[in-house]
Amino acid sequence: MPDLTTRSEGPNADAEPLVYAPPRVLRPVPGFVWRGQAGAARALVRLPDDAAWNGKLLVGGTPAVRNEYSLDLLLGDIALQRGYAFATCDKGTPGLTLRDPQRSMAEWEASYVTLTDLAQHLVAMHYGRPAHRTYIAGVSNGGYIVRRMMEQHSDRFDGGVEWSGVLWHPERRHLLTALPVWLSAYPVYANWRGDRTADERRAALARLTDAGLPEASSVAWETYAQVYWVVTLWLYGRSLDPEWAPFALDWSSHWLRHPDVLAEYPWQERLALLADRIAPIANTGRLRRPLLSVAGSWDCLIPFRDHAAAYADLVHSAGASQWHRLYEIARGNHVDGLLRLHRSGQQVVQPYFEAALYHLEAWVETGTNPPLSGCFSSIEQFAREPDHLLSVGPAAADSSANE
Repeated sequence: MPDLTTRSEGPNADAEPLVYAPPRVLRPVPGFVWRGQAGAARALVRLPDDAAWNGKLLVGGTPAVRNEYSLDLLLGDIALQRGYAFATCDKGTPGLTLRDPQRSMAEWEASYVTLTDLAQHLVAMHYGRPAHRTYIAGVSNGGYIVRRMMEQHSDRFDGGVEWSGVLWHPERRHLLTALPVWLSAYPVYANWRGDRTADERRAALARLTDAGLPEASSVAWETYAQVYWVVTLWLYGRSLDPEWAPFALDWSSHWLRHPDVLAEYPWQERLALLADRIAPIANTGRLRRPLLSVAGSWDCLIPFRDHAAAYADLVHSAGASQWHRLYEIARGNHVDGLLRLHRSGQQVVQPYFEAALYHLEAWVETGTNPPLSGCFSSIEQFAREPDHLLSVGPAAADSSANE
């Protein structure tokens, strides 16, 4: 049987940008790999051999428009070494698929319903018995998927963990109402032209923080501007508001230093249209089973205030707070891979994500309450056995010297 971990063939290029350091792989995990379609999505199900299987299935929610291998380092290697059968997919919209006006983010939910049912069937066929627990975990728009599945399809899952889930809600601040502000104000604040006055820069800073960015995270804004802000607005703007002409333009790397065209998106005039488009896919907060949320306080794409905290408010309004915990990770980023470019005191979040999975297991399987919602500044505060976490490897530990 092949080794199911990345130690055998190495990580996929789509997986490496999501982690600061690969998790420890302590042993090979022999087993069977199924590859194929789950509806419109490309799917992947890894099944450890019978002796190594823990009797459980973990479904992975992939971020952004990445492929079905993108969670291999963030979650897959860890899940497999813990004995999980592990299933994931590309949500049906990899790469630039969302540029096609016939495709949409609404496909994601259906893809994950199909994937989960398929994976549960494969598990039962392969092992001769069904999984006795099924969990789901994901990051960013994969975190949105975790929330959506726990809200709409809780009968399929025993619980979920999400990291920096994107909040899509018609009445809350979201990416298309924040990104144009950042792209308009940041070049002024950073004085890209070289002639901005102190008053102009202060006013720009006020706009950035009013639109959700924590001022303490300003050391990371340049990285986010180049890596995330422009391409995110262009891609999701095209999906949700294709009638606005600039969103129909082909991608241009020129926008990375001159984002004016996209920054002029008149989001305030188009709030009603956006609300109509988002309503069918919106999070509701109506949980019926456990969900643990992990989010960095310095996330400069999915700001804590407008996504993690706002989702907790939805859960509270739905009367479902007993099923939810929110863990704010002090100085945590959106994805840890960015820390390789610009560490600047930022904290690696992956160990908290891994530890949250174990807290979820204990909550569901033994009735052990997880930590109360709150802010955590060290993994020792949060994890029961931090030395046993696979995502705290030598590279991550040694990095503290660079802070």
